[in-house]
Amino acid sequence: MLTISELETDPYPAYARLRGAEPVAWVPEARQWLVTGWHDVHTVLADVERFTTDQPGSPMVGLCGGTPLLMREGGSHQDVRGAFQPDFAPRRVAEFLDSVAWPIAYKVADQLVPSGRADLAADYFEPVAAIAMSTLLGLDPSAGADTMRRWGNLLTKVANDFGRDPALHEAVAAEMAEDSAITDVVERLRAEPDRSVISHLLHTNRPRGQPRPDADVVPVLKHLALSVVEPGWLAGWTLVALWSAPDQLAAVRADRALLGPAVYEALRWSGPVGVLNRRTTRAVTLGGRELPADSMVAAAIASANRDESVFSEPDRFDLHRDVGVHLGFGAGPHHCPAHPLVVALARTALEVLLERMPGVRPAPGWQVAPHGWKLRLPGPLDAVWDTTLPVS
Repeated sequence: MLTISELETDPYPAYARLRGAEPVAWVPEARQWLVTGWHDVHTVLADVERFTTDQPGSPMVGLCGGTPLLMREGGSHQDVRGAFQPDFAPRRVAEFLDSVAWPIAYKVADQLVPSGRADLAADYFEPVAAIAMSTLLGLDPSAGADTMRRWGNLLTKVANDFGRDPALHEAVAAEMAEDSAITDVVERLRAEPDRSVISHLLHTNRPRGQPRPDADVVPVLKHLALSVVEPGWLAGWTLVALWSAPDQLAAVRADRALLGPAVYEALRWSGPVGVLNRRTTRAVTLGGRELPADSMVAAAIASANRDESVFSEPDRFDLHRDVGVHLGFGAGPHHCPAHPLVVALARTALEVLLERMPGVRPAPGWQVAPHGWKLRLPGPLDAVWDTTLPVS
């Protein structure tokens, strides 16, 4: 019988076994149907008539104080998503990278250089992502970034817990109730709009003087804490992949243009989002199994992205792979609206790292220690480097 422990330790052998023998499998501990094949996963994500994101029993609803964007459907989803989706258009992303992301990455990297050693996950990638993304949202780059980063990591623990630890949920609820770093900004931007994402979330497509209520703003922002740190996790996974393939790391060092393909391939090979949940709206047949109405479905995009019927040698990281599309950012109406920014910010963090710490390498004795299933993080990235700062 498939167990949560097996999935958390290393889900990929289990996924490969299930794709061949039982592509839609019941996981009793999670009380969910696990879907592993590429085409079935794509169906679950794209068919909004039979598989909905509406999950009233999700702990995220309670922890965020309302319905996050990811769990909205229909007009509510379109309204909130449409308010800030233009913030992730290519022109805005390029502007953000030049004016915000690059300077932040340089600042964080240069503060680390003299130490010669750090956990790059905790000390570099996460701070760069949290500060940059929080600045884009319109939050204070210090207090707001710290809050969102802390929430993002706490929500990750909850997502991977499946209700087994009530004490964890109580502790996270208490932490997320201390939300003045967010709510104070929301209140200010109600009266003083600017060009930030939060301001657009409040005011775009609304009558003058009638911003969106807190119920359509604060829960969305709290859940976005996961997205705030996701570029850092993706950058971390890319570095793990490159450390595991010295020839490809050498190629990237020689040609930084390969960082883009490396990040995209890392997202397929082992992206931070492993599973997306849906609920059946009616009895459905999927992968030869009959699923009752109101069944919870775990669409394993991590498994779909290693489906051997779609990708050759899927377990191998290959930045030269010719891949038109994968499911790293989902599919259908809930496809991640910020995906260009997530990839671009992860690439920026990696490019600055290789520039400011050109000899960065795994610390002696370091071993990759990933954790999680629904959200899978690379674990500590203990690294060493020469402490002489390169001349710009």
